Amino acid sequence: MYWLWIAAVISAIIISLIIGIAARNRAYRAGVAAEEARLLRQAPLPSSFLQPEEDRLRKLPPPVARWLKLTGALDQTPFSSVHIRQKGMLRTQPDGRWMPFLADQHSLLAAPAFIWKAKIRAAPGVAIYGRDLYADQHADMLIKLMGILTAAHARGPEVDQGSLVRYLAEIVWYPPAALSPNMTWEALGPDAARASISYGGAAVSGIFYFQESGEPVRFEAQRYMDAGGTFRLEAWSVRMEAYRKFQGILVPSRGEVSWQLETGPFHWLHFEVTDAQFG
Repeated sequence: MYWLWIAAVISAIIISLIIGIAARNRAYRAGVAAEEARLLRQAPLPSSFLQPEEDRLRKLPPPVARWLKLTGALDQTPFSSVHIRQKGMLRTQPDGRWMPFLADQHSLLAAPAFIWKAKIRAAPGVAIYGRDLYADQHADMLIKLMGILTAAHARGPEVDQGSLVRYLAEIVWYPPAALSPNMTWEALGPDAARASISYGGAAVSGIFYFQESGEPVRFEAQRYMDAGGTFRLEAWSVRMEAYRKFQGILVPSRGEVSWQLETGPFHWLHFEVTDAQFG
């Protein structure tokens, strides 16, 4: 009888822990959903956004103009946001174990803004939830174990810079943003162009490389990297390897993200876009 009572107490404790974990996980996901809703409310009506002017198009560097024409984005109904679903693998150290992830991202075009939420499978039965937010000129990066225990939370000017660089790299997923008043372009030859974006008091730039047919194949920039609680500028690059059309718009659908460190390349993320919706 005594052991039955002990077993019942242990079972009750376990059930309480499971219920508590589930409740905190739901609270975390509800908070992220609220952030996502606030971000999307900032998007202007699609009909009022980025109507391309022929004069603006003519002034673009030739490889950028070829890319925009190839995407077909300017022939579609104007849109002000993109919703992307991804899958892939990532790791946190150069010799770390690769972990599969699923991610969901919304990005705006009128002003730099995005929210990325991911579920990473760290081990059987163990999930890491990540949320990267950039809105109103500031970034917030949050990582939670099982959606309840904060493993990392980063904010500040270096994180703001890194998120704006990321937004710049990802205009290949929302091509009309290349025509934003926040953007300037500089020709660097027949297959490359420097893109610069100014927003609020921040400004970043990076170089896009293109195939002769117009597809972007690489992006390179200086970006702040979190090195154990301190930040330092490092070379950061995105390689694009495949392309797909979603709603008639051609975008890179598979690639790799790397840090180019003094000790050698740190390839840390492989991504695949499984769906893209423009609205």
